[in-house]
Amino acid sequence: MKRGFTLIELLVVIAIIAILAAILFPVFAQARAKARQTACLSNLKQAGLAISAYAQDYDETYPPSNYSAAPLSGNTSWQFMVDPYVKSGFPVSNAQLGQSVRSIFVCPDYATGRGATFNSPSRSYVGNRMIMGGYDRNLPPEYWEAPSSLAKVQNVAQVVMVAEGGGACVWTQGLDDPALLGAQHATFQACNKNYVMARDRHSKGSDYLLADGHAKYFRAPDPNYQETGSGVYDITPVVSGGSVVFARSQNPSAGACFSEN
Repeated sequence: MKRGFTLIELLVVIAIIAILAAILFPVFAQARAKARQTACLSNLKQAGLAISAYAQDYDETYPPSNYSAAPLSGNTSWQFMVDPYVKSGFPVSNAQLGQSVRSIFVCPDYATGRGATFNSPSRSYVGNRMIMGGYDRNLPPEYWEAPSSLAKVQNVAQVVMVAEGGGACVWTQGLDDPALLGAQHATFQACNKNYVMARDRHSKGSDYLLADGHAKYFRAPDPNYQETGSGVYDITPVVSGGSVVFARSQNPSAGACFSEN
C-alpha cells in the first residue's frame, strides 16, 4: 500500500528548502556582483588601450578630460576623443548623450550608487584631471589646463588614469579632503564628490585604470562619506589614507594616487 507524505514531513522538507535558499541566495548574489565588477575591470582595460592608441597618434599626450567645441552646447569629453579606437558611436557633445549606454563607457553597476540615475550612464567613468587637464566650459578660462605628456608621469603603475564616477561629471581630481574641497570652485567640488560617491560601488570599493594600462580594484574608506542632506552633493567625504589617495605625498606606499605631487 502506497503512503503519501504526512503534514509534518512536508513541513520539514519545506523548512530544509527554505534554509538552503537562505544560504545559497546570498552566494549567488555575490557571484553576480563579482561578475559585474569583473566586466567593469574589462571596460577599463579596453578604455586604457584606446587612450594609449590616442596618445600615440597625438604626440604621446593624454586626451583632455573635456573641452568646449563651440558652437556646440555642452562639453566634448575624453570618451568621444578615444571612441574612434573602440567605435561605440559616442556623440561629439555630452549634451547629446541622453540616457544612452555606450559600449565600454558604462559600468554594469552604474545604477546602484547615489545620484547615478539623474545623468547619462555613459558618464560612469571619470578621467583624472591631474594628468588629463581639461577645458570645461563650466569653469572660467583661468582654470583650464592642458593635458600632460606620457613622459611627465613617473609612477605609471600607481597614478590613476580613469576612475569610477557617479554620473554627473567626466573628470575628477580625486580630492576627498573636506577642508580643501570647501575652498574650491563649485564645479571642482561637484566633480570630486561625484567620484567619491562611486568609489564604493563594488562591495565597498571600485575599479581603477592606472597609467601603465592595468586595471585594479581598490577598497574605499569605510564609511566612504557622511550624508549632510538630501541633495546629490550633500556629503562630507572621508579622507582616504590607504589604498587610493589624492596626492602621493600623503602616502608614498599607497596602492594608487591621482597626483604625484
